[in-house]
Amino acid sequence: MSNSQPKSKALIFQGFLNAANVPGFALFGTMLGFSVLAKEAGFDFWMAVFTTITVWGLPGQVAFASLYATSSSLLLIFIAVSLANMRMMLMVISGANILNIRKFKVPLWKKIVIFHLMAITSWAQIGFMKDQIKDEDLISYYSGFSITIFTFGILGTLIGFYIGDFISNEFLRVLIFITPLYILLLVVNSKDRTNRLAVYTGGFFAI
Repeated sequence: MSNSQPKSKALIFQGFLNAANVPGFALFGTMLGFSVLAKEAGFDFWMAVFTTITVWGLPGQVAFASLYATSSSLLLIFIAVSLANMRMMLMVISGANILNIRKFKVPLWKKIVIFHLMAITSWAQIGFMKDQIKDEDLISYYSGFSITIFTFGILGTLIGFYIGDFISNEFLRVLIFITPLYILLLVVNSKDRTNRLAVYTGGFFAI
Protein backbone atom coordinates (compact mmCIF):
# COMPACT_ATOMS: atom_id res chain seq x y z
CA MET A 1 0.00 0.00 0.00
CA SER A 2 2.87 2.35 0.84
CA ASN A 3 4.42 1.78 -2.60
CA SER A 4 1.17 2.21 -4.54
CA GLN A 5 0.64 5.86 -3.56
CA PRO A 6 4.04 7.16 -4.78
CA LYS A 7 3.60 5.10 -7.96
CA SER A 8 0.14 6.58 -8.51
CA LYS A 9 1.49 10.12 -8.04
CA ALA A 10 4.33 9.38 -10.46
CA LEU A 11 1.86 8.20 -13.12
CA ILE A 12 -0.36 11.24 -12.59
CA PHE A 13 2.72 13.42 -13.05
CA GLN A 14 3.70 11.47 -16.18
CA GLY A 15 0.21 12.12 -17.55
CA PHE A 16 0.60 15.80 -16.73
CA LEU A 17 3.96 15.99 -18.53
CA ASN A 18 2.64 14.22 -21.62
CA ALA A 19 -0.43 16.47 -21.74
CA ALA A 20 1.50 19.70 -21.14
CA ASN A 21 3.13 19.22 -24.52
CA VAL A 22 1.68 18.93 -28.02
CA PRO A 23 -1.77 17.62 -26.86
CA GLY A 24 -2.29 20.44 -24.36
CA PHE A 25 -1.16 23.21 -26.68
CA ALA A 26 -3.16 21.74 -29.57
CA LEU A 27 -6.31 21.80 -27.45
CA PHE A 28 -5.39 25.25 -26.14
CA GLY A 29 -5.26 26.51 -29.74
CA THR A 30 -8.51 24.78 -30.62
CA MET A 31 -10.32 26.45 -27.73
CA LEU A 32 -8.83 29.80 -28.69
CA GLY A 33 -10.58 29.37 -32.02
CA PHE A 34 -13.83 28.30 -30.39
CA SER A 35 -13.80 31.29 -28.06
CA VAL A 36 -13.50 33.64 -31.04
CA LEU A 37 -16.51 31.96 -32.68
CA ALA A 38 -18.45 32.11 -29.42
CA LYS A 39 -17.76 35.82 -28.99
CA GLU A 40 -18.87 36.51 -32.57
CA ALA A 41 -22.04 34.50 -31.88
CA GLY A 42 -22.90 36.83 -28.99
CA PHE A 43 -21.61 34.85 -26.01
CA ASP A 44 -20.37 36.84 -23.07
CA PHE A 45 -17.16 35.82 -21.27
CA TRP A 46 -18.74 33.59 -18.64
CA MET A 47 -21.06 31.92 -21.12
CA ALA A 48 -18.11 30.92 -23.31
CA VAL A 49 -16.18 29.52 -20.35
CA PHE A 50 -19.24 27.72 -18.93
CA THR A 51 -19.87 26.10 -22.34
CA THR A 52 -16.34 24.71 -22.46
CA ILE A 53 -16.56 23.39 -18.90
CA THR A 54 -19.96 21.73 -19.27
CA VAL A 55 -20.14 20.62 -22.92
CA TRP A 56 -16.42 19.80 -23.34
CA GLY A 57 -16.84 18.63 -26.90
CA LEU A 58 -15.99 20.88 -29.83
CA PRO A 59 -18.77 19.70 -32.20
CA GLY A 60 -21.40 20.41 -29.53
CA GLN A 61 -19.81 23.72 -28.62
CA VAL A 62 -19.67 24.90 -32.24
CA ALA A 63 -23.28 23.76 -32.80
CA PHE A 64 -24.33 25.74 -29.72
CA ALA A 65 -22.54 28.90 -30.87
CA SER A 66 -23.84 28.62 -34.45
CA LEU A 67 -27.47 28.17 -33.42
CA TYR A 68 -27.23 30.82 -30.70
CA ALA A 69 -26.01 33.31 -33.33
CA THR A 70 -29.19 32.72 -35.35
CA SER A 71 -31.43 33.17 -32.27
CA SER A 72 -32.67 29.58 -32.45
CA SER A 73 -34.96 28.26 -29.73
CA LEU A 74 -33.46 26.71 -26.61
CA LEU A 75 -35.13 23.39 -27.46
CA LEU A 76 -33.51 23.28 -30.89
CA ILE A 77 -30.12 24.22 -29.41
CA PHE A 78 -30.48 21.50 -26.75
CA ILE A 79 -31.35 18.84 -29.34
CA ALA A 80 -28.54 19.89 -31.71
CA VAL A 81 -25.88 19.93 -28.96
CA SER A 82 -27.12 16.59 -27.62
CA LEU A 83 -26.96 14.98 -31.06
CA ALA A 84 -23.53 16.48 -31.76
CA ASN A 85 -22.17 15.10 -28.49
CA MET A 86 -24.04 11.79 -28.71
CA ARG A 87 -21.37 10.42 -31.03
CA MET A 88 -18.96 10.87 -28.11
CA MET A 89 -20.88 8.15 -26.26
CA LEU A 90 -19.22 5.38 -28.29
CA MET A 91 -15.84 6.94 -27.61
CA VAL A 92 -16.58 6.99 -23.86
CA ILE A 93 -17.67 3.33 -23.93
CA SER A 94 -14.48 2.46 -25.79
CA GLY A 95 -12.43 4.54 -23.33
CA ALA A 96 -14.05 2.78 -20.36
CA ASN A 97 -13.01 -0.55 -21.88
CA ILE A 98 -9.45 0.68 -22.45
CA LEU A 99 -9.28 1.79 -18.81
CA ASN A 100 -10.87 -1.54 -17.86
CA ILE A 101 -12.92 0.44 -15.36
CA ARG A 102 -15.24 -2.47 -14.51
CA LYS A 103 -12.29 -4.31 -13.01
CA PHE A 104 -11.90 -1.71 -10.27
CA LYS A 105 -14.25 -0.42 -7.58
CA VAL A 106 -14.60 3.14 -8.83
CA PRO A 107 -17.28 5.28 -7.07
CA LEU A 108 -20.11 6.57 -9.26
CA TRP A 109 -19.12 10.24 -8.81
CA LYS A 110 -15.59 9.43 -9.93
CA LYS A 111 -16.87 7.59 -13.01
CA ILE A 112 -18.94 10.65 -13.93
CA VAL A 113 -15.84 12.87 -13.68
CA ILE A 114 -13.71 10.38 -15.62
CA PHE A 115 -16.23 10.13 -18.44
CA HIS A 116 -16.91 13.87 -18.59
CA LEU A 117 -13.19 14.63 -18.94
CA MET A 118 -12.75 12.09 -21.73
CA ALA A 119 -12.05 14.25 -24.76
CA ILE A 120 -10.96 12.60 -27.98
CA THR A 121 -7.40 13.71 -27.18
CA SER A 122 -7.32 11.75 -23.92
CA TRP A 123 -9.10 8.79 -25.54
CA ALA A 124 -6.48 8.61 -28.28
CA GLN A 125 -3.68 8.99 -25.72
CA ILE A 126 -4.80 6.11 -23.49
CA GLY A 127 -5.27 3.97 -26.59
CA PHE A 128 -1.67 4.79 -27.49
CA MET A 129 -0.39 4.13 -23.94
CA LYS A 130 -2.42 1.03 -23.01
CA ASP A 131 0.36 -1.36 -24.07
CA GLN A 132 2.96 0.55 -22.06
CA ILE A 133 1.08 0.94 -18.74
CA LYS A 134 -0.65 -1.75 -16.68
CA ASP A 135 -4.44 -1.70 -16.33
CA GLU A 136 -4.31 -0.82 -12.63
CA ASP A 137 -2.03 2.16 -13.37
CA LEU A 138 -3.73 3.50 -16.50
CA ILE A 139 -6.47 5.36 -14.59
CA SER A 140 -3.84 7.31 -12.62
CA TYR A 141 -2.07 8.24 -15.85
CA TYR A 142 -5.38 9.17 -17.47
CA SER A 143 -6.32 11.37 -14.49
CA GLY A 144 -3.16 13.45 -14.81
CA PHE A 145 -3.47 13.66 -18.58
CA SER A 146 -7.19 14.49 -18.83
CA ILE A 147 -7.21 17.09 -16.04
CA THR A 148 -4.25 18.83 -17.67
CA ILE A 149 -5.79 19.08 -21.14
CA PHE A 150 -9.07 20.19 -19.54
CA THR A 151 -7.15 23.01 -17.86
CA PHE A 152 -5.46 23.92 -21.16
CA GLY A 153 -8.89 23.98 -22.84
CA ILE A 154 -10.33 26.35 -20.24
CA LEU A 155 -7.27 28.61 -20.47
CA GLY A 156 -7.63 28.66 -24.25
CA THR A 157 -11.26 29.75 -23.89
CA LEU A 158 -10.35 32.43 -21.33
CA ILE A 159 -7.58 33.93 -23.43
CA GLY A 160 -9.30 33.44 -26.79
CA PHE A 161 -12.21 35.63 -25.74
CA TYR A 162 -9.92 38.67 -25.64
CA ILE A 163 -7.06 37.76 -27.97
CA GLY A 164 -9.25 38.43 -31.00
CA ASP A 165 -8.76 42.14 -30.29
CA PHE A 166 -5.06 41.75 -31.12
CA ILE A 167 -4.83 38.86 -33.62
CA SER A 168 -6.76 38.26 -36.84
CA ASN A 169 -9.95 36.29 -36.22
CA GLU A 170 -9.40 34.38 -39.50
CA PHE A 171 -6.09 33.06 -38.15
CA LEU A 172 -7.65 32.10 -34.82
CA ARG A 173 -10.46 30.18 -36.53
CA VAL A 174 -7.86 28.01 -38.28
CA LEU A 175 -6.56 26.94 -34.85
CA ILE A 176 -9.76 24.94 -34.33
CA PHE A 177 -8.32 22.30 -36.67
CA ILE A 178 -5.08 21.74 -34.70
CA THR A 179 -6.51 19.11 -32.36
CA PRO A 180 -8.24 17.07 -35.12
CA LEU A 181 -4.97 17.00 -37.07
CA TYR A 182 -3.05 15.90 -33.97
CA ILE A 183 -5.58 13.12 -33.27
CA LEU A 184 -5.41 12.01 -36.90
CA LEU A 185 -1.63 11.65 -36.76
CA LEU A 186 -1.78 9.88 -33.39
CA VAL A 187 -4.39 7.33 -34.49
CA VAL A 188 -2.72 6.69 -37.86
CA ASN A 189 0.45 5.78 -35.98
CA SER A 190 -1.46 3.60 -33.51
CA LYS A 191 -0.72 -0.13 -33.33
CA ASP A 192 -4.45 -0.81 -33.23
CA ARG A 193 -5.49 -1.81 -36.77
CA THR A 194 -9.17 -1.15 -36.03
CA ASN A 195 -8.44 2.50 -35.15
CA ARG A 196 -6.34 2.97 -38.27
CA LEU A 197 -9.00 1.35 -40.44
CA ALA A 198 -11.64 3.65 -38.93
CA VAL A 199 -9.53 6.72 -39.80
CA TYR A 200 -8.87 5.57 -43.38
CA THR A 201 -12.53 4.68 -43.91
CA GLY A 202 -13.74 7.99 -42.48
CA GLY A 203 -11.24 9.88 -44.66
CA PHE A 204 -12.37 8.01 -47.77
CA PHE A 205 -16.07 8.79 -47.22
CA ALA A 206 -15.25 12.40 -46.32
CA ILE A 207 -13.66 12.83 -49.73
